[in-house]
Amino acid sequence: MDKTATTKRNCHPLRWFWTLCVLLALLTAGGVFLCRQSPRAYQPRPVEKPEQVSLYLTHQLGPDFYNQVQLDEPFELRVQQDGLNDILRNWPWPQKAGNVAFSDPVVLFEEQVIYLMGTLEYKGISTILTIIASPVIDAEGNLSLNIDSIWLGKLPAKTLITNLAQYAFQQSLPEFENEPQLEEIVRSIIYGQAFNSTFEISGRHVKVTQITLESKLLTLQFDPE
Repeated sequence: MDKTATTKRNCHPLRWFWTLCVLLALLTAGGVFLCRQSPRAYQPRPVEKPEQVSLYLTHQLGPDFYNQVQLDEPFELRVQQDGLNDILRNWPWPQKAGNVAFSDPVVLFEEQVIYLMGTLEYKGISTILTIIASPVIDAEGNLSLNIDSIWLGKLPAKTLITNLAQYAFQQSLPEFENEPQLEEIVRSIIYGQAFNSTFEISGRHVKVTQITLESKLLTLQFDPE
């Protein structure tokens, strides 16, 4: 038998093994690189007065909402993108769940689309989490967020994040013992289901009947119940 042919046959599986190792290493490195990339739209602003509650919440959005609820009539609420980000900036960050920390959130409103971005950190490794959703009110009057995609940096990760969120939710069920409505909402979001858009505000029940998204503006229609 030809020794050259025998050597080639014996080396063939080994060559493919090392080729596979190199490809896996390149894919891993590429994944890490994409995860570490920051979307250009993600530009969190520093909190100027961390001890102060957002003036947009206390002097504009909050009073406007509360006053219209008291009228017990259908009304419209317009939420400015900059105002909502001002509210979020003044919340206590980071928020932690186990070894995962989330901080510096930024919300962007575009035509029928909402973007939620923030810094996600796990054991000293950080990346930018981006959630893209198209919220709608369905034919039954329920609210669906319609999460279109989830990204870690510039790497698509909807399946991974969804599975992790579902696992974390199941582990945290005891914390929702006295918050059945909140549990329903969180469960519906994580499992991609619509949920009842009726909320209790100051002893009154109001229902979100329409959502309109345009550049830098979210408009909500409410009906009393």
